[in-house]
Amino acid sequence: MNTPHRRKEWLEFKAWCADRKLRAFPAHPWTVAAYIVWLDANRRFRTLQKRLDVISRVHVRACVHAPDQEDVVQKTLSAIHQRREAGSHKSFDGRDLLEPKKARPTLKKIVKKTKLSHIPPLVSRRPQPEA
Repeated sequence: MNTPHRRKEWLEFKAWCADRKLRAFPAHPWTVAAYIVWLDANRRFRTLQKRLDVISRVHVRACVHAPDQEDVVQKTLSAIHQRREAGSHKSFDGRDLLEPKKARPTLKKIVKKTKLSHIPPLVSRRPQPEA
């Protein structure tokens, strides 16, 4: 971190994670989303975006996947933004995150769709040693 305020923001995120026994680096997307929700109580929306940017930069500089592009983080930020645009002052409850985008098919549905009576066992493709 080059600038002192960014270092301060990163250290605040690390301290927040340490208080909750979470891993700050590499951060799990759910950890980052929870941190954003925690910040939402008393910070401006632009501050949330800046904090997310700092977390992302630390990960990118270390050549680790940045968690800010994950769906859960983007949905959380979007839900907070929509709530603030609507003028609601109550805190974020996370209900928007519970609605799945698209249900994934289960194995039973796949079996019914392909009309397999059973799932075939895995077969080794290695040649058997000759006796």
